[in-house]
Amino acid sequence: LAAAAELLAPHAALAAAAQSMRDKAKRLRDSRFTIALFGAFSAGKSSLANALIGEPVLPVSPNPTTAAINRLVPPTGEHAHGTARIVMKSREAMLDDLRYSLALLGEDAPEALDAAAIMRAIDGLSPDAIGAGGRPHYSFLRAARTGWQEHEALLGRHLAVDQDKYERYVAEEAKSCFVSEIELHYDCALTAQGIVLVDTPGADSVNARHTGVAFNYIKNADAVLFVTYYNHAFSQADRQFLMQLGRVKDQFELDKMFFLVNAADLAASGEELAGVLKHVEANLLQHAIRNPRLFPVSSLLALDGKLYGDAAMLAKSGIEAFEQSFLSFIQQDLGRLAAESAEQDVQRAAATVAGWLKSAEGDEAEREAELRDLLSAVGRSEEAIDAFRDGALPEQLKQELSELLYYVVQRIQFRFGEFYNLAFNPASLQDDGRDLRKALWTSWLELQRLVGLELSQEMLATSLRMERGIHAVLGKRYESFALELEASIASYKAVPYEEAELPTPEAPNGWEAGGIDAKLLWSRFKSPRHFFEGEGKALLRKELEAAVVPSLNGWMAVQASAWTELYGGMWKLASERAGGALLKDMRAYADGKRSTLAGSADTAVLKELHRKLIDL
Repeated sequence: LAAAAELLAPHAALAAAAQSMRDKAKRLRDSRFTIALFGAFSAGKSSLANALIGEPVLPVSPNPTTAAINRLVPPTGEHAHGTARIVMKSREAMLDDLRYSLALLGEDAPEALDAAAIMRAIDGLSPDAIGAGGRPHYSFLRAARTGWQEHEALLGRHLAVDQDKYERYVAEEAKSCFVSEIELHYDCALTAQGIVLVDTPGADSVNARHTGVAFNYIKNADAVLFVTYYNHAFSQADRQFLMQLGRVKDQFELDKMFFLVNAADLAASGEELAGVLKHVEANLLQHAIRNPRLFPVSSLLALDGKLYGDAAMLAKSGIEAFEQSFLSFIQQDLGRLAAESAEQDVQRAAATVAGWLKSAEGDEAEREAELRDLLSAVGRSEEAIDAFRDGALPEQLKQELSELLYYVVQRIQFRFGEFYNLAFNPASLQDDGRDLRKALWTSWLELQRLVGLELSQEMLATSLRMERGIHAVLGKRYESFALELEASIASYKAVPYEEAELPTPEAPNGWEAGGIDAKLLWSRFKSPRHFFEGEGKALLRKELEAAVVPSLNGWMAVQASAWTELYGGMWKLASERAGGALLKDMRAYADGKRSTLAGSADTAVLKELHRKLIDL
């Protein structure tokens, strides 16, 4: 690309193409390759990251509930090796997280509740009254209470710290709970290649409720690594995350997902390991993840093997098989796409020059006639491109959006019983001295949380499907339109359609079911025995479902209207970009051809340019 740009640059009509090639070459040369690590707490994501780096760089966080996004990036002139940039949560985001956790524990936490009142509410909490589902939120609240005085003034700020302080912000819960994300600047073999390693909060983290953050890494990362631990069953949080991966996996041009079973050295035999891998693969299949790239690894053996240069230990760790597959993915898949795109750009430039040379071969009368035809075709094409750029969202995409949103509600309704059983379970509602009325209410809040989380995940997946749909429909229209231009302008080869990134919609207003109060819940409960052994649980489920489904339909009707307008704007944005690129390209071609037809072009120079482009 850089070599072709140098050849094109002296020619005014090719200056835009040369600049485009320079820009693309620079993006490729300077590009960062992002690897996003996902998995539950204790799956060993940080340990795996250290194994890939070959050094114990990332501290293993002991805090399952408050982990923040942890990014390993190359050093820069501003940020030296071993320094970190800590991005603190904004004050409002922190207070919102605290109110959310208080509310899930059954505490009154309206939006107007200020910091002082929140601290008093935390002081009044008793761990004995909190069930298993609420413990992560209790841990988060206590950590925030402990660190509030020290960190309140730092909220909303970016802190520059050394590696020692960085490790404390990862490892100490009373610090990490205030952090939004961390960037550690570190010089190693991975970052030297422009690779950015992102260790995300576990699927069971309090921060994982911000589903849009994780989704954007799934969507935009060059590779996604999901890590599970050898002898851990998939948690509910894991299953929800895997379901999201399954929803979006087929929307990407390349399969960029890798699945790793960590601590595989715990297997007592090859047969046992094979059985675990088969179990993991079966679980992935249940979540619509077929033919996964699945690797058993031991991150601890891999790190030791790299640190001590022990080839046998490295071979036993399994990391080499993963790294070879991963390297092949980078070179053969991602590299191939970049190479094909570059080759296509150079071939188009050569075809453009060839078209000009062909026009220059005619006699004066032929050139004058071709010039008239060219001017007429360009005028018609400019009008047609203006119409192409000004189109409204096609009816087929409106219909597709309507159907997608309809089936979101249908799937959530289908899974309602699963969410209900998770929220209203004997462990949370046992007669062990706790306030059962409050426990029953927090079970209802947990049910709303599970449904709301699933709804958020479904909407994000729908946004990706709509983005793919816009590019599919617009791309076909563009290709058809480009063929018409090529037929009307002799020797013209249109610039191919380029998928401009569309923004992920902001999370819609949270869904809540109305009309449910503690009195209704208690009337169906009375006692754990009556509820679980009698008909109380079934009756309550029926009534809650009758309240939830209409509220979901009403909420979705509002979203359908808002998203139809939103995607109408995105269609216009994408069609304007595509049409603008085509108009610019066509005009550049026409300018060069006019110069050739007017007899002012040096054909010897053009022939030499064409030869050099062909030889690249």
